[in-house]
Amino acid sequence: MDGGTQPRFQLYDEVVAEYAEDLRQGATFPPVIVFWDEKEKVYWLADGFHRVRAHEAIGTKEVRAEIHLGTRREAVLYSVGANATHGLRRTNADKYRAVERLLRDDEWSKWSNREISRRCGVSHDLVNRLRKSMHLSGSSVQTENFESDHISPLAVISSPTRLAQRGGTVFEIDTTNIGKTSQAAKAAKRQRAKKQSDEIRPLTVQAKQVSNGEIWKLGKFHYLYCGDPSSSKFQKLLPSEIALLLIFPRVTKSWPQEKPANVKNALLFYTSYGEDIDLRNLRQIVENCLSTTTNADEPVVIINLPDPSFFILMENLYCPCYCAEPDPQRCTDALTAWSITMQPSKKI
Repeated sequence: MDGGTQPRFQLYDEVVAEYAEDLRQGATFPPVIVFWDEKEKVYWLADGFHRVRAHEAIGTKEVRAEIHLGTRREAVLYSVGANATHGLRRTNADKYRAVERLLRDDEWSKWSNREISRRCGVSHDLVNRLRKSMHLSGSSVQTENFESDHISPLAVISSPTRLAQRGGTVFEIDTTNIGKTSQAAKAAKRQRAKKQSDEIRPLTVQAKQVSNGEIWKLGKFHYLYCGDPSSSKFQKLLPSEIALLLIFPRVTKSWPQEKPANVKNALLFYTSYGEDIDLRNLRQIVENCLSTTTNADEPVVIINLPDPSFFILMENLYCPCYCAEPDPQRCTDALTAWSITMQPSKKI
C-alpha cells in the first residue's frame, strides 16, 4: 500500500469508518484489485484503499482480492482509472492527480491527450488544459517518484507576485510578507497588510476598463457580466444546469428565498467584515466547496465577486464560470487579475 499506487488525492477517515461499520453489520464489499509482482515478490494494491483500511479498522487480517499479474507501474496505470465509474465519487483533485501521474511520466506523457483521458476516465479537454498548465508552469517530468507529484490547483494564485492597478497602470506587487503580522494585530484591525510603493514595479500590461451592462469573455470558458444578476442579458448566458451556485450577498435582503430548480449545489457566504475579510481564507473555502460538489468541466455561477482572482481559481479547477458583478471597478479588477494567465479577455 506504500508503493505510490494510491490513486486518490487523499483517503477519507469518515469513509473508512462508514465502511468499517458496514463490515461489522455483515456487508460484503467487492474484492480489491492487486497486482502480483513476480520480480519484487509483492502485491501492489491498485484499487480498494478505503476497503483495506476498513478491514484493518475492525481487526480483520484478510480481504477478498482480485489478482492481476504485473509490476508497480502496471498497478499505477490501473489505479488512475479506478473509481471512474464505481465506488466513492472522485473529487477534482483525484482526477488531477490521476492525469498528472501520466503526464509526469517519461513514457506515458508521450501518449495522446485522448489516450490519457481514456485511461484516467476524464474528459479530453481536462487533459489538454492540464498538459498546457504544466508546460506553462515548467513542471518537470519524473518517472519513479510517485509520492511528490501533486500540483496544487492554486499554483498560479499562490505565486508571491500579484497584479494591482493604480491610475490606469498595472503593477506587479511582491506579496511574500503580506499577512505575516501577529494574529492579535490582525484580529484588532481586521485589515490586510499593504506593501510600500517602492516595492511596486510597472508591467507592460494595458488595463481594460469595464462599463455597466458589458459582457466579457475570459479565456475560452468564462463569462463576466457587469450588472444585476437578474438581468435577462445575464440569464441568457447561463447553462441549463448549474453544478454550483456561489452567492456573496452584500446586504441580507438580497438572500434568495429558495434554491433554483436547475442548481445542483449552492453556497451562500456573507460576512460583516466586508472588504476587510482575508481573501486567502475565502479562496480556500471556495476551493473546498468546488472540490467536494463539482466535477471537472461542470459550470459554476457566481453572484457578486468578492475576490478578483476567482476566475483564475475556476480556470485551475477546470470549471467554466459565469459571474454577475454590478460594480464596474470590481469587474475591471477581475480583468486585471486575469491578465496574469496570459489568456485573452474580450468584450462580446
